[in-house]
Amino acid sequence: MAVSCDGGQALAVAARRERERTARREAILDAAQELIASEGYYGVRMDAVADAAELSKGTLYLYFENKDALCAAVATRLIDDFIPRIDGAIKKAQSGLDGVRALLQAYYDQTVENPHHFRFALAWLSAGERMDDSTEAFQTYRGRVGRMLSLVVATLQRGQADGSIRAEVDPLPQAMQLWTSFLGIVLVGLNREAMEQRIPVPVDLNTLVPLHLDAMLRALSSEGAS
Repeated sequence: MAVSCDGGQALAVAARRERERTARREAILDAAQELIASEGYYGVRMDAVADAAELSKGTLYLYFENKDALCAAVATRLIDDFIPRIDGAIKKAQSGLDGVRALLQAYYDQTVENPHHFRFALAWLSAGERMDDSTEAFQTYRGRVGRMLSLVVATLQRGQADGSIRAEVDPLPQAMQLWTSFLGIVLVGLNREAMEQRIPVPVDLNTLVPLHLDAMLRALSSEGAS
């Protein structure tokens, strides 16, 4: 069926407006990420983001209802950049147990390369404020977190199937335990100097990550697994 000239123009205008809206949304997220890198989570104020993106505050609120929606969109973008990295690391692993090591090492490497991303996520998590989880941006973010968690669960299940991980391991709570326990190691690693000032005996903090990885892998390993 032929599209009228007026109809074609309307579609073209609608497509152009959608491209402009997408570009403006990306510019807002770019501005927010720059503030995260320079000032951290607490520097991500809606007025500061609007100024950095060269928008009015009212325009910013047309895209993101509040700071939680904006932070969720930033976090979604960061996870989307990270998922291919850990997915690739897992696929190269020879077993499920090796996959666990690979994904945790990839996670640690990512935080070392982008420490401000980790500090942002941790500050947002521990801000002590009730988050608004009702927005579309937050629900999209929750979906990405679920995707990350499902990769860990699937890797544990793979290890059970190939015999490298104990059969009695419950994959979902074990995935949560791996994630949350590793947060502490990463936190220490990124604040090495401050930790060394507090510990009254010499400790090589560089050894903590391999020690923690080995301890977790031994706990997961089936009898005779390496």
